[in-house]
Amino acid sequence: MFGRLIICRLKVLLRNRSLIFWTLIFPIVLGLFFKLVFNNLDQAAMLTTETPIAVVGNNQDSQYLTQILTQAKSQQHHLYRVHHLTSMQANQSLNNDKIVGYYDTRTNPVKLVVVNNSEQQAILRFILSQYEQNRTLTMNLKSGQISAADLVSEMPKQPQRHYTQNIAQGRKFDSMSFYFFTLVAMTIGFGFSFGIKNANDEQANQSANGIRINLTPTSKLMMITSNLIAALIVLYSIILLVLAVFHFGYQIDFGHRWGAILGVCFIGSALQICLGKFLGNILAQKNYSQKLGFGYFIIIILSMLAGMMGTQDIKYWIDIHLPLLGKINTVNLISDSLYQLFFYQSLQPFYQNLYWLMVLSIILIIIDYLLERRSQYVSL
Repeated sequence: MFGRLIICRLKVLLRNRSLIFWTLIFPIVLGLFFKLVFNNLDQAAMLTTETPIAVVGNNQDSQYLTQILTQAKSQQHHLYRVHHLTSMQANQSLNNDKIVGYYDTRTNPVKLVVVNNSEQQAILRFILSQYEQNRTLTMNLKSGQISAADLVSEMPKQPQRHYTQNIAQGRKFDSMSFYFFTLVAMTIGFGFSFGIKNANDEQANQSANGIRINLTPTSKLMMITSNLIAALIVLYSIILLVLAVFHFGYQIDFGHRWGAILGVCFIGSALQICLGKFLGNILAQKNYSQKLGFGYFIIIILSMLAGMMGTQDIKYWIDIHLPLLGKINTVNLISDSLYQLFFYQSLQPFYQNLYWLMVLSIILIIIDYLLERRSQYVSL
């Protein structure tokens, strides 16, 4: 019985041309435009050798950072050319594009100053983050807050971190890859439409199908679960097809961690279906088309905040000043996860995003269940 419900629901969803267009046809066509327009953006800026950077200050931090930056290599080539400048000289060089940024070691913690948010600056922020973490550990050890024995006992549990080894050495990153990561995330985001479709067909006050479902002797929980599974099967299959077209057809490099990539896409798909069902339930007074329009508008805004439309500066500002907004932006979480899997050897940032995706999914599942449970009708 349960299997037949899933099969019947699969047929219903696959016949819905609107759902298939926005989650399959539209992303593939948009990806083709991305490929044609951004094909010349292949700049390998991420690991450009001899990138000019400055260090301001004359203290222990400046010495350590200089040593780290001068030792950073990619394929036996030095990544950075380090200059020691005053604050005024560093600002002038930065404004004249003579350096990509500088570390000000006179502040505590050390401050990174950049003009814009590009791949090069992303590496500099990552290096500073790793440096500050290790610096804090060293200071705690010297102050006696932790003992050497405690540190040694934790070493097997905590993998050694090196500032440049956490970066995927030799990885060629281009802006087009970043846009395709956000396009995949937006495609998964469009999966909310499956959730709205489920909510519309399950509620008696939203559609004639909902009336028929509520009059059948079949368990409503079984019906809801089968609809969710069917929607997830269809959406995830579409995402796999989109990834295949991007990777094999458009020759977009997603890295080699395909297990984790597919896992993120699966969790993201489930999250977006639950989000769509949540929207469908709280917007019960709106018709189906209005709910879809509102949902697509929300996903487009989330994609913009994730940096899809040349808005990387907005994305960086949110990451710095409103990090919680970035964590509840599902499109941003998915695109960041793909970026981290592609570029970093360290998986710690990826696991943090995965944690947020799972927490948001669980919260929405609980809310959807409570909303469905509260649904009562005077007459049908």
